Amino acid sequence: MSSQYKSLIEARNQWQRDIKMYTDFLQGETKTFEGRYGAEKYISMAENRLKDINLILKEIEQECLNDAL
Repeated sequence: MSSQYKSLIEARNQWQRDIKMYTDFLQGETKTFEGRYGAEKYISMAENRLKDINLILKEIEQECLNDAL
């Protein structure tokens, strides 16, 4: 596996952990409007970043498959 692929996997895992952390935060009781709004914005941004990373990972995997043929 290339170092780029490994780095993307690590980044994807971190974004997924962040999304879980902020989702858990939103399920708690104590939060200000700013805290809720900030968490929701961060989750949205992280989900978009995950989509981008997954697209890049698919491209790399496709390239590897093509190279193997």
